[in-house]
Amino acid sequence: MNKEEKKRVLLASIAPPQNDCGVRVVLHRHLVERNPFEMCVVTNADFYRDHPGGTQLTLPAPLQRLRKSRFGPVLSPWLMDYETLIWPLANPRKFDEAVERFQPDVILALADNCLSSFALRSARKNKIPLAGLFLDWVPIMKGLHGHAWTQPRLSRRFENFYRACDLAFCTSDGMQEVLGAHPNCHVIYPMPGRHRVPENISPPKTGKFRLAYVGSVQNFYGRMICSLIEKISLLADMEIIVVGPDADWPAETLQRAKAKGIYLGFKPPEEAASVLAGADALLVVMSFEPEHRRFMETSFTTKFLDYSAYGKPILLWGPEYCTPVRVARRGGGASVVDVPDANAVLAACRQIATEAPVRESLTEQAKKLHTGLFNPDRLQNIFVTELEKLAASAKRK
Repeated sequence: MNKEEKKRVLLASIAPPQNDCGVRVVLHRHLVERNPFEMCVVTNADFYRDHPGGTQLTLPAPLQRLRKSRFGPVLSPWLMDYETLIWPLANPRKFDEAVERFQPDVILALADNCLSSFALRSARKNKIPLAGLFLDWVPIMKGLHGHAWTQPRLSRRFENFYRACDLAFCTSDGMQEVLGAHPNCHVIYPMPGRHRVPENISPPKTGKFRLAYVGSVQNFYGRMICSLIEKISLLADMEIIVVGPDADWPAETLQRAKAKGIYLGFKPPEEAASVLAGADALLVVMSFEPEHRRFMETSFTTKFLDYSAYGKPILLWGPEYCTPVRVARRGGGASVVDVPDANAVLAACRQIATEAPVRESLTEQAKKLHTGLFNPDRLQNIFVTELEKLAASAKRK
């Protein structure tokens, strides 16, 4: 597509496109890696301050200084309450200037606790169509709200934003179901990357069945991975390799995992690819902890899509109500372990290791997902086509 033919999209997001993790990498894959639009980014992320295509919004100067001061950690919940409850009522001059300067055909906003309110107000004021990205249930996410009592109010605003959007993209069937009916809503699973799967990877020299995990190793992810490491470390015929940044595990567990080559820390995509390609099975985890239920019901892990490109058996460890499990149960693609007991994961691994028909079936199911439901070209086509249709319909009015 020639530059002059591209639609102009202003992205408002607390997580600007960046090829590292989570929502940032999904947006990077849609908007930067494939480059379908002329783009301007408005964000409140500190690390995006000097990006040539970005406009950074900040809290009022006194509050911003307070957040950076030694009192910041103590006052953090109150400052976050201001950011999520009071600041969204403002009209930041920088946002209006970015819209005036860029003249977007569409405003695309990540549904969150603050910037999406600015996007909605600007879209209505300037008669620009608004598209919303519903990738996580942000109001309940750790670090993105202040005091717990604000969560219900923030969730109501999140739902109202969904209804106000001219176009909505939901990250899962579960997100769409919880948010309810919408005249122009589409499910797009998290965009997988363009993986270069290494060829001729030799099996592990240990001769053990190898389970690999690449992703977040903190919070509930870390707790589940640690419980699995403890069990597998006792076995002579099985091993686990874990890749991910900044593990928050108990000191003794972390030290032992590093010493035994179990935990490799962060690796860039090309190095992580070799770890995945050399494994016998790939692990996806979703939390069983009750406090995370709404998050599990609505989110969808990018790892599931990324893993399918490797044509390896996928083992999905998560509760029956999480959307990835529902997808796997409906159309295949993974061996599901829907109980929190790590021993059940070991039993599933042993079945994959010892029963060739099971192993071959799971391999084919992963390949089918990659070329079908999780096909990145299919997902990108929905994303681009619907945004272009929205921009075109606005011009006809």
